[in-house]
Amino acid sequence: MPGQEQLKSSVIDKDLCSGCGMCLGLCPYIKTVLDRVRVIHPCGINEGTCYKICPKTSLDISWLDQLVFSQPRRDQALGVYRSINFARACNKSAGAQYGGVASALMAFAIDRGLIGGVVLTGGTALDPKPVLAKTGHEVLSCAGSKYTAVPTLAALNQAVRTSAERIGLVGRPCQIQAVRKMQHVNYMEEYLNSGKSVQLTLGLFCFWSLKSGFYDYLAQKACGEEVLKVDIPVEGLTVTTSGGVSTWPVDEIRHYIKDACISCTDCTSEWADLSVGSTEYDSEWNALLVRTAAGDDLVNLAVKEGVVEVRPYPEERLPILRKAVLNKKMRILDESGEVVWDYLKVPGEYMAEIRKQWEVLQ
Repeated sequence: MPGQEQLKSSVIDKDLCSGCGMCLGLCPYIKTVLDRVRVIHPCGINEGTCYKICPKTSLDISWLDQLVFSQPRRDQALGVYRSINFARACNKSAGAQYGGVASALMAFAIDRGLIGGVVLTGGTALDPKPVLAKTGHEVLSCAGSKYTAVPTLAALNQAVRTSAERIGLVGRPCQIQAVRKMQHVNYMEEYLNSGKSVQLTLGLFCFWSLKSGFYDYLAQKACGEEVLKVDIPVEGLTVTTSGGVSTWPVDEIRHYIKDACISCTDCTSEWADLSVGSTEYDSEWNALLVRTAAGDDLVNLAVKEGVVEVRPYPEERLPILRKAVLNKKMRILDESGEVVWDYLKVPGEYMAEIRKQWEVLQ
């Protein structure tokens, strides 16, 4: 199994690093500044965990489906799921994005003692950072999307070292992938096996993340005013400051998209317990996919306790979501239908179904 040297040459040096943060804290010679992960000194280890758990070294889609769900997927757009819904928090916290479901569910899970802490992204739009929240109040204080590639999983490794147990995670698809890979690493020393401590994963919808240069762009657009909220709906980049709300075309920020996101097939956090995102239809609600028994149990309890409200996903909207996701997946195939990116392992039957299901929606 390759190690740090191969991670550097095949991922970091090629700008394929997604900035998930999983390798940070595993190796003292891997550091980060903002979204930039760098090897600062050779470690001399030939077989490294950093390489094995990186989501950009190998991603076997059918293998992960079997490990997480014990079954292959039928829906090539959205993966395996038990239900798909619209959902919203009954008492939405200030700063929460859309229906506030991600914050409400994880705060509830801590307050009910289902987990002991949540690793997520906190801070502000101009200064986001990894956070280990230990109370529901701390979770709610981190509400709101940041849109940049924050290495959130660095906080996970730190939490494990400080004896935090039963951890929840709110993360991007690549971060969910890294945790799932970590959970199935057999040779890991117990004190380093961060994945085993994760009891609940809530994955976010993510079509791409932005480089740290976006902070300077955002500060310039804010003209010195405090940035209160950032959103990127279909209308364009929407920024709420202390002076009001402004919108700019999405094309202005496309060059900030991380190179690693171009090769990603997962827009909806396909291996999370729960997946949450925008409906692109009603800003007061979130899209919510329940994928596992753990996710189902949490949502049912939260509904029963009046924490969230759930209703069926509108049938007429589902083809729109599936088409958007399949369009992204199709962009990783070449004209012959083969996967362009070496790290991706997609079985032939999956690829055939991706194309078939995409063509139906055209």
